[in-house]
Amino acid sequence: MVDLTQIILAVIALLSAVLTGFIIPWLKKKVDAENGKITETQAALLKLAVNTAVKAAEQLFNSTEGQKKKAYVLDVLKDQGYHIDDSAIDAAIEAAVYALKNDFA
Repeated sequence: MVDLTQIILAVIALLSAVLTGFIIPWLKKKVDAENGKITETQAALLKLAVNTAVKAAEQLFNSTEGQKKKAYVLDVLKDQGYHIDDSAIDAAIEAAVYALKNDFA
Protein backbone atom coordinates (compact mmCIF):
# COMPACT_ATOMS: atom_id res chain seq x y z
CA MET A 1 0.00 0.00 0.00
CA VAL A 2 1.20 3.51 -0.89
CA ASP A 3 1.48 6.15 1.85
CA LEU A 4 -0.61 9.13 0.72
CA THR A 5 0.13 11.26 3.78
CA GLN A 6 2.72 13.45 2.06
CA ILE A 7 0.49 13.98 -0.98
CA ILE A 8 -2.49 14.89 1.20
CA LEU A 9 -0.36 17.30 3.24
CA ALA A 10 0.93 18.93 0.04
CA VAL A 11 -2.62 19.33 -1.28
CA ILE A 12 -3.75 20.86 2.02
CA ALA A 13 -0.79 23.28 1.98
CA LEU A 14 -1.56 24.26 -1.61
CA LEU A 15 -5.24 24.82 -0.82
CA SER A 16 -4.30 26.90 2.22
CA ALA A 17 -1.97 29.05 0.14
CA VAL A 18 -4.62 29.62 -2.53
CA LEU A 19 -7.25 30.38 0.11
CA THR A 20 -5.16 32.93 1.98
CA GLY A 21 -3.49 34.43 -1.06
CA PHE A 22 -6.38 34.80 -3.46
CA ILE A 23 -9.80 33.79 -2.23
CA ILE A 24 -9.87 35.66 1.10
CA PRO A 25 -8.64 38.99 -0.38
CA TRP A 26 -11.09 38.61 -3.26
CA LEU A 27 -13.97 37.98 -0.83
CA LYS A 28 -12.93 40.92 1.34
CA LYS A 29 -12.87 43.21 -1.70
CA LYS A 30 -16.28 41.92 -2.76
CA VAL A 31 -17.79 42.47 0.71
CA ASP A 32 -16.23 45.93 1.03
CA ALA A 33 -17.61 46.90 -2.37
CA GLU A 34 -21.08 45.76 -1.36
CA ASN A 35 -20.84 47.72 1.90
CA GLY A 36 -19.78 50.89 0.11
CA LYS A 37 -16.21 50.83 1.40
CA ILE A 38 -13.30 51.71 -0.82
CA THR A 39 -9.89 50.10 -0.96
CA GLU A 40 -6.68 51.85 0.09
CA THR A 41 -5.72 52.27 -3.55
CA GLN A 42 -9.08 53.80 -4.39
CA ALA A 43 -8.78 56.13 -1.37
CA ALA A 44 -5.31 57.24 -2.49
CA LEU A 45 -6.56 57.89 -6.03
CA LEU A 46 -9.53 59.85 -4.69
CA LYS A 47 -7.21 61.94 -2.51
CA LEU A 48 -4.97 62.68 -5.50
CA ALA A 49 -7.97 63.60 -7.66
CA VAL A 50 -9.39 65.89 -4.96
CA ASN A 51 -6.04 67.59 -4.34
CA THR A 52 -5.53 68.18 -8.06
CA ALA A 53 -9.07 69.53 -8.55
CA VAL A 54 -8.78 71.82 -5.50
CA LYS A 55 -5.48 73.25 -6.78
CA ALA A 56 -7.01 73.80 -10.21
CA ALA A 57 -10.03 75.54 -8.66
CA GLU A 58 -7.70 77.80 -6.67
CA GLN A 59 -6.07 78.85 -9.94
CA LEU A 60 -9.31 79.31 -11.88
CA PHE A 61 -11.41 81.26 -9.38
CA ASN A 62 -10.72 84.17 -7.03
CA SER A 63 -10.90 83.95 -3.25
CA THR A 64 -14.51 85.21 -3.05
CA GLU A 65 -15.88 82.44 -5.27
CA GLY A 66 -15.87 79.57 -2.77
CA GLN A 67 -19.11 78.02 -4.03
CA LYS A 68 -17.88 78.08 -7.62
CA LYS A 69 -14.64 76.42 -6.53
CA LYS A 70 -16.50 73.66 -4.72
CA ALA A 71 -18.90 73.12 -7.61
CA TYR A 72 -15.93 72.90 -9.98
CA VAL A 73 -14.22 70.28 -7.79
CA LEU A 74 -17.42 68.23 -7.51
CA ASP A 75 -17.92 68.38 -11.30
CA VAL A 76 -14.35 67.25 -11.94
CA LEU A 77 -14.72 64.34 -9.54
CA LYS A 78 -18.03 63.27 -11.04
CA ASP A 79 -16.56 63.52 -14.54
CA GLN A 80 -13.78 61.20 -13.39
CA GLY A 81 -16.34 58.67 -12.18
CA TYR A 82 -16.27 59.23 -8.41
CA HIS A 83 -19.73 58.53 -7.06
CA ILE A 84 -19.15 58.55 -3.33
CA ASP A 85 -21.56 60.05 -0.81
CA ASP A 86 -21.37 63.84 -0.60
CA SER A 87 -20.18 63.93 3.02
CA ALA A 88 -17.08 61.84 2.19
CA ILE A 89 -16.27 64.04 -0.80
CA ASP A 90 -16.90 67.19 1.25
CA ALA A 91 -14.51 65.95 3.93
CA ALA A 92 -11.84 65.16 1.32
CA ILE A 93 -12.26 68.61 -0.26
CA GLU A 94 -12.02 70.38 3.09
CA ALA A 95 -8.91 68.40 3.99
CA ALA A 96 -7.30 69.29 0.64
CA VAL A 97 -8.15 72.99 1.07
CA TYR A 98 -6.76 72.95 4.61
CA ALA A 99 -3.55 71.30 3.44
CA LEU A 100 -3.23 73.73 0.54
CA LYS A 101 -3.64 76.75 2.83
CA ASN A 102 -1.10 75.36 5.30
CA ASP A 103 1.41 74.72 2.51
CA PHE A 104 1.35 78.44 1.68
CA ALA A 105 1.41 79.66 5.30
